[in-house]
Amino acid sequence: MKIVVLPVAGLAAIGIALAVACGGSTTTAAAGDNDSGADAQVDAGTCAPIGTTRSCHTCPPDSLGTQTCTSTGWSACFCDALDSPVDSSVCGDGLCGTQENCETCPVDCGQCASCGLAPSCSNGASLPASFTPLADLDCADTDGGSPSCGVGVDAGPPIQDTNCLAPQLKIGLQSLNIVLDGVNSNSLTMFCIIQANDGHSSAVIITPQFSGIPDHGPLVLVPASEGTFWGQSTGSPVLSQFPLTINYQCFEVSSNSTWEAVLGAIAMEAGSLASVSGNPYGWAFGIASAAAAAAEAGLMASDGATMLLDYQQTIDPSSFLEMTNGKTWTVEQSGNDNGNNWDWILDIQSWGCSGARNQ
Repeated sequence: MKIVVLPVAGLAAIGIALAVACGGSTTTAAAGDNDSGADAQVDAGTCAPIGTTRSCHTCPPDSLGTQTCTSTGWSACFCDALDSPVDSSVCGDGLCGTQENCETCPVDCGQCASCGLAPSCSNGASLPASFTPLADLDCADTDGGSPSCGVGVDAGPPIQDTNCLAPQLKIGLQSLNIVLDGVNSNSLTMFCIIQANDGHSSAVIITPQFSGIPDHGPLVLVPASEGTFWGQSTGSPVLSQFPLTINYQCFEVSSNSTWEAVLGAIAMEAGSLASVSGNPYGWAFGIASAAAAAAEAGLMASDGATMLLDYQQTIDPSSFLEMTNGKTWTVEQSGNDNGNNWDWILDIQSWGCSGARNQ
């Protein structure tokens, strides 16, 4: 029998070939293993932009790995496709996945650029710490008893004259201020229906029913999760580019079954596809007329309720950038119902964001 003696290098080559043939995959190379270049190291130095890749040299001979620029610096060196990190788009994993961006996951993708006139969209869905009045949008009775609302024309520069992208907005009912309740018992039961429509999409909410409200009582606070009617989703605010028409309608209730009937009628007309996660009293539509149809269904079921406050307000897009900066305005109406004076005030709030046009 003839014995063949292989050199040591040959044995190493056979070992590598067997590993590949058996389906073995390389693992993430540790920093410094077979390092033939400074870019092989896992470093926390600055890199930009996030998502950039570069070659690294900690892999087997004749093989290059890849590092990715993350929010905390360069990632580890990944030696082949089997060893590459899965693009799971899990916020907080240090990698900016294809389903992530500066709005949805700034910790991985970096902060969004700001245009200077609105908050950055990295935090656009967060309620501001404080709000300031925007009196140009206040609604109040006129001398003739007809409601009149501000529209915010020329409240800010045209969007095309700024470095800002089209604003993203959230708008909602912040609180109710009942100056005079309008009932004999001095214990008002009420609810509101609010709808918004920009000619391309629409939304509607019905507030919870509020009971036992006296004259000059404390503010009735409405959680943002229940009061937000434009941009109801808990994620990013709604891109807003067109005149926005808002209908405010509030009702005095004499029957405890009325609110349930109205809620059920709106929900049935809206359908499950329009429901908003986290808010059983809100619906958002991709059709401009859909919210009005749902609200009308609610009105048809409102036996036992008297609509007192009734306003329509159309806000000009020139106000939208200003509205992203945590603004409030009031919708106030008063009158007499069956010999009882009433004076109701809605406090409306807006917030949002915009990005820089030249990023």
